[in-house]
Amino acid sequence: MTYRRRIRLETAVTAEDPHVPSSTRVYPTADWHEREVWDMFGVVFDGHPALTRILMPDDWDGHPQRKDYPLGGVPVEYHDATIPPPDERRSYR
Repeated sequence: MTYRRRIRLETAVTAEDPHVPSSTRVYPTADWHEREVWDMFGVVFDGHPALTRILMPDDWDGHPQRKDYPLGGVPVEYHDATIPPPDERRSYR
């Protein structure tokens, strides 16, 4: 940060094989960022010292930001009215 320079590293992965080399050996602070990406999106960082969940419970199946869960919801009551899950609501076209 002496010279106020920044670097942005971008890469692409496929849903079938989401593997990327880890950058923690070069940038140690990438440890937590890579853990968050793995936890939320399921991208596996090869060579990472310890990919563990940091935001979701340990027994959570899947990765919530991959959008591969069926639409659904928790039944909610609001002033004696119920709100149906998203997949049962009206669709606007």
